[in-house]
Amino acid sequence: MWKCIICNRLSGLLLLGLFVLESCVSTGTPPKELRYTLHKDLSYGSHERNLVDISMPGGAPEGVILFIHGGIWMYGGKENCPTFLDAFRDRFIVASMSHRYIDETIHISDLEEDVAAAVSYIGKFAAQNNAEPGTLIVMGHSSGGHLAMLYAYKQQCRAGGETGAIPVAFCVDMAGPADLGDIAFLYNFKKLKWEKLFFQLAEKAAGYHIVDGDITPEGYSESGKAALAAISPVSFVGADSPPTIIVHDAADTLVPYANSAVLNSMLNIYGVDHYFMASSSGIGHFLGAKTVKGGALRYDKALSSWLVRIMNEYIEKYCGNRE
Repeated sequence: MWKCIICNRLSGLLLLGLFVLESCVSTGTPPKELRYTLHKDLSYGSHERNLVDISMPGGAPEGVILFIHGGIWMYGGKENCPTFLDAFRDRFIVASMSHRYIDETIHISDLEEDVAAAVSYIGKFAAQNNAEPGTLIVMGHSSGGHLAMLYAYKQQCRAGGETGAIPVAFCVDMAGPADLGDIAFLYNFKKLKWEKLFFQLAEKAAGYHIVDGDITPEGYSESGKAALAAISPVSFVGADSPPTIIVHDAADTLVPYANSAVLNSMLNIYGVDHYFMASSSGIGHFLGAKTVKGGALRYDKALSSWLVRIMNEYIEKYCGNRE
């Protein structure tokens, strides 16, 4: 069952949401005849994992959709692109990127550079194919949602922004870690008996050696909090942040649901248009995803249908090259 929260308005939409899910024309099913050309394994950087797949529509694109895969910044790849994005391929440039994996020398800041490089490359590739990229919808699941938010909130093209960037229309976060300083992360990993992995991830992600001594009854030590805040999307939310669609299930046992609740509150405080798709259906962190041919992910059917609908609404509002 889905509870759809738009901006700061809760409830009242549940029954309507269930009705729309059954009657909505935008089901997430792609048209029978798709008009696009898929370009695979394009290199946007010097590392072997700096690869992106790009599909170009037959006509003039309405914009770019970039998907960033999940996998705790250490697994996964561009092949894990959601099947529901097929519903946009005949209208949008749709890209799915791989990035470097974090380790002792590669941290989140390096992955941020990968995302920026991929966006720049997509813009140039569009120009080479006589297409105007327009605006960017940046989205991802889990750690990919985290990177999508960091790019949207920190590196979107503003006046004097980086060369080659595409202006961000809006961001889609699917169960992404928004607040890495939330102590509930540690408790979740302890329940899964992954405490050692938690400390390894934190160190590789932040480039800071977090140890038991950094954990206090009140949370993290000051230095630990600072290190994690530096790579937390909520730290960079402001009045000029792009609109955001948030998807999170209350039964998530990896990324605390409270992360998205805090993000929702921060966006409210700054008056940023957003839509909080809060699920209580029990599909958990992976949002009902199943791997299909080619490594693509088919997410929960109801979620996909509803998300395609909301994305189309935001496209109408925020993709500036629409007539």
